[in-house]
Amino acid sequence: MFERHLQTGIQILLVALLGWAGLELVNLGKNTAVLQERLAYQGQLIEELRKELRDWSNLYYRKSDADREIGNLKRDVQRLGERVTDLEEREP
Repeated sequence: MFERHLQTGIQILLVALLGWAGLELVNLGKNTAVLQERLAYQGQLIEELRKELRDWSNLYYRKSDADREIGNLKRDVQRLGERVTDLEEREP
């Protein structure tokens, strides 16, 4: 008789453990789905930020590019100044 009650208790314990494990699996599945959605959202935000950075880099020069352009303009102005000086010296 005692063995029967012991077996019944063990079976109830096993069923309870299986039920608990099932609920935990369901909760883990929900948490996984939430995390996947958050990761997808973060991925979208990263892509938007990359696009904005590309747009900003198209709007503004880098300092090295600006320095190079300014150097070219200064050389052009200097050459034009030299040409004007040469022309002024040739004319009486």
